[in-house]
Amino acid sequence: AAVAAVVHPVVAHVHRPPQWAMGGEFGQMHHAQNLSTILEGSQEFTLQFPLDHFSKNGKTFSGRYYVADTYYKADSVCFFSMGGEGPNNGIGADYAAYLAEKFNGLIVSIEHRFYGKSVPFGDFSVNNLQYLTSEQALADAAQLINHVNKEGKYKCSSWFAIGGSYSGALSAWFRIEYPHVIVGSLSSSGVVNAVLNFTEFDTRVSKAIGTTCTKDLQRVTDAFANALKTPSSSAAAKKLFGASASLADGDFAYMLADSAAMADQYNHKDKLCTAISNMANEKSDDFVMQTFASFTNSYWGSDFGSSCFYDSECIRNEPKRWQPTARSWWWQKCHELAYWQNAPVNNSLRLPLLSFEYHKSRCEYQFAKGTFPDTAHTNSHYGGARPDTKNATHIYFSDFSDDPWQEASVTTQLNGDLPYQMVTCDGCGHCFDLHAPSADDPKVLQDSRARFEGYLKKWIA
Repeated sequence: AAVAAVVHPVVAHVHRPPQWAMGGEFGQMHHAQNLSTILEGSQEFTLQFPLDHFSKNGKTFSGRYYVADTYYKADSVCFFSMGGEGPNNGIGADYAAYLAEKFNGLIVSIEHRFYGKSVPFGDFSVNNLQYLTSEQALADAAQLINHVNKEGKYKCSSWFAIGGSYSGALSAWFRIEYPHVIVGSLSSSGVVNAVLNFTEFDTRVSKAIGTTCTKDLQRVTDAFANALKTPSSSAAAKKLFGASASLADGDFAYMLADSAAMADQYNHKDKLCTAISNMANEKSDDFVMQTFASFTNSYWGSDFGSSCFYDSECIRNEPKRWQPTARSWWWQKCHELAYWQNAPVNNSLRLPLLSFEYHKSRCEYQFAKGTFPDTAHTNSHYGGARPDTKNATHIYFSDFSDDPWQEASVTTQLNGDLPYQMVTCDGCGHCFDLHAPSADDPKVLQDSRARFEGYLKKWIA
């Protein structure tokens, strides 16, 4: 199914953007719109989880979770908010909270292992990171639901999972792996297809921003390509972002690409395109680079370009900077999930340095020789873009027309038990349905939510 409109959404989603992108105008806007607001009544708890659910080594670690019973009434559905690739600091006043109020539901939200305060023994070594997998995370979720049920404080008629992006994949996989634990799930922009060579990401950004902005951005990329040709001009270009001259060129290219792509991903492609307007006709490389650096530093924050996430040396050798996300998420990409955003052969927005070889060598450098993502196993295990091959049922997949991640999701309605919705509008980005409903929401989003809630009522009945 598809719904379409031409609108400009004014509210971003609450799939939490990475912390390193919150230090500028975007972060200020995010907070001003109350998209980081913690729901009143959100309480923090911890539970001992097995380090390895699938062996009997006996080791356990303390994992953090939250409960909000603000709207809870006995014998109602309980909502399980899947943790994703970052710290979980509380249950948000978001779409899950809206559903909890509407259905008198409890909300339980787990912090994903190896993020925030849920790092087993504070150890990010490769030996310990072997226990950072989606399968272990899903087993944590099942254990937590079982714990809440056994405690007896809350009486849930059923459990329903909600997530977006990676946690959207987890919410879908949770239903596939543990259909006896949850009755269904919402997978918003759920990246269930573990794409190894993800060139479609760049192509989708280009389509979303349009021909004119694409040409302007390609001029920006060309200017930096020229700068990387000599040590002195390379150092000067990196300095514009507060990055060290020793930052690997590939890592620098990754940061440049992310600055542009994230503007589209998080519903603000207009900010990018306005900032670099007419760059295609600008002859001065220095002016082009300064213009893009000014956008990056002001929009994402002055420490964006020097973030550990974009520095393979940091992720290998600087433990004090590995939180909140850098080393753990890179491990998941390098070991199991990939989503390597490589440059397409034709009409690329990003530098050709971002290649399969770049990612392969970066993964080995950051962790250990031979580290390589087994995406074939991941897709075989969960079904990839075809969860119907795993007899999956009661998963609602929502995707959005400007989202560069959409080719890593389900891309069509597979059957009546796996409804799919593509929401089409100018500015419909990643996880666009996870913020609390607003009068400003475009009708296409309202229609998609109404369709989802129809399925939800049926599945929890």
